[in-house]
Amino acid sequence: MRIWQETKLPHQTIGFEMPDLPGQPFRLVVPELISDYGGALFPWAHPSPEWEIAEKSARCLIEIRGTIRMSAEVLFCGQKIDIVVSVTNLSERIWEKVNLFTCFAYYTAPLFNDPDLVRTYFPVAAGRWKSVADLFVEHDPGDGPYTFFPVRHGPVLSDLWVCRAINQNHSQEVFWGTACVASSCSQRVAGMISARPRVCFQQPS
Repeated sequence: MRIWQETKLPHQTIGFEMPDLPGQPFRLVVPELISDYGGALFPWAHPSPEWEIAEKSARCLIEIRGTIRMSAEVLFCGQKIDIVVSVTNLSERIWEKVNLFTCFAYYTAPLFNDPDLVRTYFPVAAGRWKSVADLFVEHDPGDGPYTFFPVRHGPVLSDLWVCRAINQNHSQEVFWGTACVASSCSQRVAGMISARPRVCFQQPS
């Protein structure tokens, strides 16, 4: 496993390459943003931390005085990667509908890069997946590059500041908080899942 900090990219970005997929670098942004109903608690523009990189893990700690303390841990366990983020409210404001915006990027991995979104899928029902390209044919959310999808049992998108800030939503509800991309050779699948999803997000390569 090769793990490194992306020093030329903003936000909390690390890169990694798996031993059985040489030449296929992926990126994780952990977290890119923390916000609640009222606004950003840990903003996009915050300087990146120094990650503590080990053989199979990466850790960081950031504190914004009087606002928030955030610790992130990424554990590489074979073909599974666990991400744990802990936050502490250092302010006197009560947070409502807090969400952590975490990104899995595969546009630098040639086998997985999917600019047309024909191999990137969301579950739309139990056991049924649709590509984002097909979902955009069914409903055009707008001209912007970023699109939010509501998640079953999740909050109303307008209750999240980040969704109001970007303001491009799709009508399709995602059955659970997961997404995946199939490799161009149809032999591999990469994806991410959250046990307590607030929203799913799509950004083109």
